Amino acid sequence: VTKFTAILPTAIASALNLALTYRLLSYVSRQWAFVAVCFELLTATFLVEARAISLDQMLATITLACFILAYRRDAGIASSERWLLWIFVLLVLGFSIRGPMGIVIPVGVLCSYYALTHQWRAVFRIGVPSLALLIACWFALLFLARIEGGETFVEDVIRMQVTGRLGGHDDALPRYYYLVNSLSNFALSFPVALLVTASLLRSALLRLQLPFWRKADAASWDPAMRMAVLMAGWLLLVLIGLSIPETKKARYLLPAVPAMAALAAYVFIDQSNGFLRVIYRTLQKLLLILPMLLLGLVFYAEHYARQRHLNVEIQTSLLLSLLVGGQLLALFALRRTWPQDKRDKLIVAVAASTFWLTNVCLREPAELQIHSARPFVQAVEELRRQQPGPLAMYGVGKDSLAIVYHVNVADEFRPLFINQVEQLRSLHYPLYLLISDKESKLLTSAGRRGQGIEWPQPVYQGLFRDGNYSVYYLQQPPPQ
Repeated sequence: VTKFTAILPTAIASALNLALTYRLLSYVSRQWAFVAVCFELLTATFLVEARAISLDQMLATITLACFILAYRRDAGIASSERWLLWIFVLLVLGFSIRGPMGIVIPVGVLCSYYALTHQWRAVFRIGVPSLALLIACWFALLFLARIEGGETFVEDVIRMQVTGRLGGHDDALPRYYYLVNSLSNFALSFPVALLVTASLLRSALLRLQLPFWRKADAASWDPAMRMAVLMAGWLLLVLIGLSIPETKKARYLLPAVPAMAALAAYVFIDQSNGFLRVIYRTLQKLLLILPMLLLGLVFYAEHYARQRHLNVEIQTSLLLSLLVGGQLLALFALRRTWPQDKRDKLIVAVAASTFWLTNVCLREPAELQIHSARPFVQAVEELRRQQPGPLAMYGVGKDSLAIVYHVNVADEFRPLFINQVEQLRSLHYPLYLLISDKESKLLTSAGRRGQGIEWPQPVYQGLFRDGNYSVYYLQQPPPQ
């Protein structure tokens, strides 16, 4: 397994995502479709996950494909009677990739689509069989887990897929996490999409165009307005639905990226009210000078690296040349002889290209070099070679940092996983214990109240991905 083969499935899913987004919106406006694809490339987390191993990115593509199948059938574009079968095939694929979320999110988006177009029978025609499919897939998963690892593994699967996400814990993130966090993680699309959604809701309420108040045929709506309302329903459903579970991660919101990109691009085809016109003009000016802003970011990154003596190798001269060229090309679009739509396309395309270049040439290599797990893993494995002993991981998920550690180990790797202090007593010593500094401090502070443990001096400390971790060599359980 190489980095290329590991990332290839996600890259293919991301490319399909862009193609399907263009295909969906091109039924309404090719201008809208083109700008929406550019806004997906202007979405920070989308770019980051597109070049990583991301199951949520694959789920985003499956959700989009399900939406297109439903839309094409309602619009009379596709006459195939097997559209429902294809949707359930995609749902099974979604479950195999992402577990219960692989069915819940696409079906939720489909139900919001049918509800907003006043097709209540379709809501139940999709919802009830999907619920049965979810139950069948869930019991099949538990059956396979029992065959593979017995009851212990079944409990782990239930915890990782359901109870661990729904159950509360002390450091649970607030309900408004996605609303606030996504303003930066999903910029530039998400902040603009929220503003456009607010404008759409206001217009819909004033004109009573939502089907909850007026049972009008959805086909009588303006096509662009209708599609934008459907995108707003998609975004709000995913945003609100994912805010309910206690476990929240930025990448979970990826299935909403096509909708937020479409909403952000909507102002480029509709400036029917003053609020949308203000958003459009502000956004156009921001995208026009984005290459220059990215130039400033490159200079700041160089200064930051020198000031903190970070050894980061980046081809700055090439990136600066490309950004300068992009800025000149964007300014070239201001020629008055060009039509407005052509000018907008060039400005947005240049902004998306320079944003992508900065991500690939600056952010990604810098992050890989600064937050690489390899130096940490190599140091720990060298200690284990000099003085052999098993490695126990405290509070580390089997599907998160353990995988990161594993891919950096050349030999066979079978760590021990523990999540409670009491489990330290049942281990065989001596051993190496890997624990985050945050966890060890919590256990130490509990020890001052007579409930925790006292740690010896660590044999190694360092940055492991995004957190500080310590490794202890224990010849017996630490005293309490």
